[in-house]
Amino acid sequence: MDGRLSEMIEAMSHLPPEVAPSKYWVELNRRNLDQLERDGYGNFKRTLARNYFTWLPGLNDPQIRFLVRSLPFAKVVASFAKAAFSRRQEGLAWTRSVGYSFLTLMLWDYASRREQGRILDVLSEPIEGNPPSVYQGEKLVSQDLANSSLEFMSMMNHGLDQTSIQTIIELGAGYGRTAFVFLRLLPSIRYWIVDIPPALYVAERYLSSQFGDRVIFRFRTFDDFSEIERELTSASIAFFLPSQLRLLPPKCGDLFVNISSLHEMRPEQISYYLGQIDRLTTRYCYLKQWKVSRIPLEEIVVREGDYPIPGGWSQVYWRECKVQTEFFEALFELR
Repeated sequence: MDGRLSEMIEAMSHLPPEVAPSKYWVELNRRNLDQLERDGYGNFKRTLARNYFTWLPGLNDPQIRFLVRSLPFAKVVASFAKAAFSRRQEGLAWTRSVGYSFLTLMLWDYASRREQGRILDVLSEPIEGNPPSVYQGEKLVSQDLANSSLEFMSMMNHGLDQTSIQTIIELGAGYGRTAFVFLRLLPSIRYWIVDIPPALYVAERYLSSQFGDRVIFRFRTFDDFSEIERELTSASIAFFLPSQLRLLPPKCGDLFVNISSLHEMRPEQISYYLGQIDRLTTRYCYLKQWKVSRIPLEEIVVREGDYPIPGGWSQVYWRECKVQTEFFEALFELR
C-alpha cells in the first residue's frame, strides 16, 4: 500500500463518532481499497469512479429515458448507433459497454445544449486514471465532465454573486470530478476537499497532478488552525479529513458543496455536517442527494424531507434534478 494512503488511513482510524463512516461506507471502502490494490491508481476511472458517480446503465435506466425524451430523435439514434458500433469498452460486457457509451454521448450533448458561454468547449477528460474511451470528434468526453458541468451551471446560473466566491469547500468529493471543473473554469478560486481515504488519497494525487502549477495544501494532521493558517492561506487546493472541519475557522468558505454523500449518512451525522456547513460558510450551499436513500447495513431510510436545514438559510431552489431524476438538488443562500 502506498505510504501516503497508509498515513491517511491511520489518521482516519481515530475519527470521532460524528464523522466516522457508516457501516455501508466501511464496506464500500474495503472494495475501493481492494480495487486500488488490484488495479492500481492508474485505472481509478474504471474502478473507484464507478462507486462514486459514474453509471453503467441498462437501456431502461431513468437517465436514459430522460435523455431520450429531451434530445432530438436523430441525435438519440446517432448516439445509439455510435455506442453500438464503437469498440467495446475494456473490462465491460457488450451490453454494459453500449449502455455506458450511449449515456455518455447523450449526456454530453444534453449538457452542451444547456450550457451558457460554451464551457464544455474548454473541457476535455484527462487521460490520467484511464477513463473509458468515448469521443465527440477528437475530444475525449465522460459522464463525470458532463455531470460536473451541469452541476456547475446549476450553481452559477441562478443569480449567485460569483465575485463573492473565493473559497469553495466540498464534502465527499470522490476523486475530484467537480473540483476539476471548477478549477478549470474559475482558475482564481480556492478549492478545499473534505473526504475519507481512499477517495481523499486519489483526489489529492489526481488534482495535484492536473494542477501542478497551483500551490497545494496536502493532507496532514494538526491540532490547531494556527499551525496551518499561513500555509493554507497561500494554497489554491487543500485536502482534509472530515474530523478536521471543526478545526477550521468560522466563515472560511463562500460556497459549500455536497453531492451524493449526505444521503448515505446516519441522521445525527447529517445534522452535524449541516451545522458545520452553517458555521463555516458565508454565502451559499449546494446539495444534490437521492430523493429516497436506503442505506445498506444500517436499516436507515433517508428521504428528501428529512434534512434539518438550519434556520436562516434562504432557499434559492429545491427541485428534481435533470437527467438524474431520482435525485433532488437544492441551492441555499446563507444569511
